[in-house]
Amino acid sequence: MPGRQAKTGRGAGGTLDRWRGLPAALVFVALVWLLDVVSQTHAVFIGFLALAPLIAAAVEGGRRTAVVSGVAMTVAVLAGLPSGLFGSLDHLLRVAVVFSVGLASIYVARSRTQREHRLRQVSEIAQVTQRAVLRVLPEQVGDLRVAARYLSAYETAKVGGDLYEVVVTPYGVRAIIGDACGKGLQAVLTASTALGAFRHAAYVHEDLAAVAVDLDLAVARDPAGGAAPVAFVTAALVQFGATELEVVNCGHPAPVLRSGGDDLVTIEPPDRYPPLGLRRGAPPPTPVRHAWRPGDRLLLYTDGLLEARDRDGGFLALSEIYDCLAESTGDECVDRIVARLLAHTRGRTRDDAALMVLDRTPNPAR
Repeated sequence: MPGRQAKTGRGAGGTLDRWRGLPAALVFVALVWLLDVVSQTHAVFIGFLALAPLIAAAVEGGRRTAVVSGVAMTVAVLAGLPSGLFGSLDHLLRVAVVFSVGLASIYVARSRTQREHRLRQVSEIAQVTQRAVLRVLPEQVGDLRVAARYLSAYETAKVGGDLYEVVVTPYGVRAIIGDACGKGLQAVLTASTALGAFRHAAYVHEDLAAVAVDLDLAVARDPAGGAAPVAFVTAALVQFGATELEVVNCGHPAPVLRSGGDDLVTIEPPDRYPPLGLRRGAPPPTPVRHAWRPGDRLLLYTDGLLEARDRDGGFLALSEIYDCLAESTGDECVDRIVARLLAHTRGRTRDDAALMVLDRTPNPAR
């Protein structure tokens, strides 16, 4: 499905936790009541009932927390009857504690849910912004089969500065993958500038290096980058021809080509060219050309994949990434890479990560 490459979310159990909050709090009230009855020291255990509204406030809204507070208050009052402590100063003080904590818990629950609502609104706006910048890629472009995934370091907003695009131009199919400096909305703005420039320049320039020069000027002049000390984008640009592909690399991780079965080739640039926005009038980068045949597979990725660390600070081994290139389809390939990345980091990536797999099909799509 075309929308599969836009996967960014990590499962959140917030809704399930909220449904568990009310039963958990009520069970706690019942346990305190039972302990109170069995021990016959009612005034001592009544105070523990104040914890029930706090349990509810952690995951429930104001109304459900109020229900728990009311139940806890009622049990606290009735707990003084069996022992004859009802109405004593000790009993009244402990009931007052339960009542006060209940009121405070209702306020906390309401404030928390209001903040969560505002956060969801901001998150939704950010995701719409991200989708406007990072459009859903088609599954098939000419004789290329395309699969891509994006993972954000921001679990709530799910936005970042990694980018990718595939376009059909008068000079053939062209692709870009890049990583804007920084995180969050500032990085999204820089990525938007680079993508907009690529979508225009890819149609205008026959020379792929000239496309890179245009992108460099666009990022360097981007007013949105003024909020950051330095705005730049590492990027790899690829042009797919009938018999060969051409790669222009500007400070980005080198693409990996799986050709002729299990043969892997890392397409390194002849020189280390600076990222887009930092070239400062340097000569155009030199393209690297490589044979491109039916059945070949090209992996493009950002450094979030290389720099992902486990709890001990270890990096994800390149061999684990490259093993995934043997999967039968591009979608299975990227799914397996993402699964290994999340397993390595235990679901907590510290940087955005994007990857694309482009397969050369035997015949162009009709």
